[in-house]
Amino acid sequence: MLRRAVWRLQPTLTRQFAAQPQGTQPLSSISPHELEKFTRISAEWWDPLGPFKYLHTMNRPRVQFIRQLLLDMHKSPLLANLRGIDVGCGGGLATESLARLGINMVGIDAAKENIMMAQMHQQQDPMLADKIEYRNETAESRLGGEPGQNEFDVVVSLEVIEHVRDPFLFVKSLVDLARPGGLIVLSTMNKSAVSWIVDIVVPEYIMRSVERGTHDYSKFIPPEELVQMLQACGVQILDTQGLVLNPLTNQCTLVSQDCFGPLLPNAGVQANYILAARKI
Repeated sequence: MLRRAVWRLQPTLTRQFAAQPQGTQPLSSISPHELEKFTRISAEWWDPLGPFKYLHTMNRPRVQFIRQLLLDMHKSPLLANLRGIDVGCGGGLATESLARLGINMVGIDAAKENIMMAQMHQQQDPMLADKIEYRNETAESRLGGEPGQNEFDVVVSLEVIEHVRDPFLFVKSLVDLARPGGLIVLSTMNKSAVSWIVDIVVPEYIMRSVERGTHDYSKFIPPEELVQMLQACGVQILDTQGLVLNPLTNQCTLVSQDCFGPLLPNAGVQANYILAARKI
């Protein structure tokens, strides 16, 4: 796995990634420890007050962000002809919301228990029957399937990359899933004092609404590092916005990256953020 120190070498970043021998890459970016962790609580995905409470809270602004980008890109309020994939879909929170926009969605997850919960919840709404296909697979295994089946108009992976063992391999897989011109959206946590307080200390130790150990601060990724990974895969960065989560009021708001102006650069993305790119 590429060490974090590599990301500091910005001038040689693209050359290093491009020269990485394909045969040395792991078959999957999945972390067995993280997979086991989320399998244990898979039955609670759709409990808005359970361990996935804050994902429920962030779901609406995340989907709004994606919807506006798609409307701007396609110049049409109709998204019904688009194909999308939600990588690391969990119980299907974002998958269902995107399907309700009209997008034909595929939801994939490495934990079969998550897929079972997503399928069970999908059955509660007959309108989603033909709009979502759930599969127990990874992005990497999906790419090994039939050619031409993985050219998606929109590829999303929300609060997943901080749980994988090889972030660059994961990012590359997301880019490979998109068609040329397709939209790629990721959301995750910045590596900062603010994110440590907001995403670990408050929910895991003060409010105890999230199980201790859910997040590993060493795996948090600053926006500039994620941008470098994506650019090394040959994409165009479109937008980065902050997801300001207040765990005390259980509210989440989208804010611009530099919401406080040039005196406090990147102030809006000090904790959670969402980033969009277009495959060239």
